[in-house]
Amino acid sequence: MYLVEGADKAALIDTGYGIGDLKGYVETLTEKPLIVLITHGHLDHVAGAGQFEQVYMNHADITLAKEHSMVEMRKAAMRNSAPQLLAGLTEKDFIPPFTGEFLPLQDGQTFDLGGVTLKLLALRGHTNGILTVLNVQDRTIMLGDACGVGVLLCLPESTNIEDYRANLINMQHNEPLYDQVLREHGKFESPCSVLEDCIEACDHILAGTDDAVRTEMMGLVAYRAFAVDEDGKRLDGKEGNLLYKPEKVYASNHSSKSK
Repeated sequence: MYLVEGADKAALIDTGYGIGDLKGYVETLTEKPLIVLITHGHLDHVAGAGQFEQVYMNHADITLAKEHSMVEMRKAAMRNSAPQLLAGLTEKDFIPPFTGEFLPLQDGQTFDLGGVTLKLLALRGHTNGILTVLNVQDRTIMLGDACGVGVLLCLPESTNIEDYRANLINMQHNEPLYDQVLREHGKFESPCSVLEDCIEACDHILAGTDDAVRTEMMGLVAYRAFAVDEDGKRLDGKEGNLLYKPEKVYASNHSSKSK
């Protein structure tokens, strides 16, 4: 999650798993009127939205967000990733799902917070509706889960590698607008070259020359484009990496890659 404050308003970008009093904590950080921008509909980004009134999200992810906001789905995810934390929680710790209407959020949309402008830029791949957030004045882009060290393109809601590559190429037109890249997992920051690294990963996957390291995570079997060390870093020292399914490499008019 990120909190961006301008002279007039503040924007909370994503809301986490929806555990504890997120709104109360945010109010200790800012007294400005608050808007909430959800980058995409996965449970670790949208599940805390139920505490807020003015929530924006790309409508392409509404069905996904409703499913992922369910408390039982959140618990199931935590049993897999953080069982010790789950054991210490009660029902009251879980923020109820968002029941309002998500305000529309789309590519090119801007928000003036007062001396701070946020611009939404689409980078479809991880989900259909995923958006990135550019802080225009700070020349900082929050790529979130859309592009990073282990982009999950192995999910049912993810696009194929061929289409994702085209979307990355399109995002390159925005590179002159930022000098810093922030993400939402791991060490939370990447060099600007992460975009080119992920394009390179797509190129190798499409050519069948990637490392194709079989990986099991969250009950799924996927393939990592480039081999990594025990800390998850690419062995060649570069940053961007992808996890994909062989049947979702090419657009529908191509044959699937076999493993």
